[in-house]
Amino acid sequence: MKTMKRGILALTALVLVLLAACSNSAGGGAAGGWVDDGSGNTDASTAIANASELEQAVIDEMNFARTKPQEYVTERLVPQQSNPTVNINKTSTYQSALQECIDEMNSMTALGKLSYSNGLYKAAKDWVDIQGPKGTTGHQEPISTAITNRISKYCKVTASTSSTGENIAYGYTTAKDIVIALLVDDGISDRGHRVNILGQSTAAALYTHAGVAVGSHSKYSIMCCIDYAGGYSDK
Repeated sequence: MKTMKRGILALTALVLVLLAACSNSAGGGAAGGWVDDGSGNTDASTAIANASELEQAVIDEMNFARTKPQEYVTERLVPQQSNPTVNINKTSTYQSALQECIDEMNSMTALGKLSYSNGLYKAAKDWVDIQGPKGTTGHQEPISTAITNRISKYCKVTASTSSTGENIAYGYTTAKDIVIALLVDDGISDRGHRVNILGQSTAAALYTHAGVAVGSHSKYSIMCCIDYAGGYSDK
């Protein structure tokens, strides 16, 4: 499937492959942004047909990065230096963002695995079902379907300190490319996607569970929504 290629986009510009991130503690706070930076090497219809396998593979890929960060660097990120599969637009900042990610992961302490949550899967799937047919991007449209409202529909707070977060990728068709692009986070000043995966903020450090939903997107062919939570359990 053909992909359109463009550079970094502003909030008002849309391109084929996008990423969006958001994280919130119980008291508020957020991190987010968008970046055009994908490969599109696999046909989107094939990826969507195998959505359940791709969804589990994304969780497995994130857990690989979290539990064996140095090994992940060697197997996944170092090859990106000579063969950047998620930088088809050849942005000038990609290699510096990649090196930054490599340095951070090489010096970090391993984290625990994110456990699968059916409630978070349902919250993510709701967003895919709402947003995909419209061809829109972002996290809250309308406010009634914002991440905190979607997650509270299927999950309940079980701790005095809780947090939720969300990453969204548009246009990627493999778990490896989805997670590598989110980790490198080229063009995003606060590296919000990386923060969510690697627990690099007060809110993200609380994440214990994740749910992933993949589906069609009328503008970008495919989207992958990842919802995170800590201090919650399925209803």
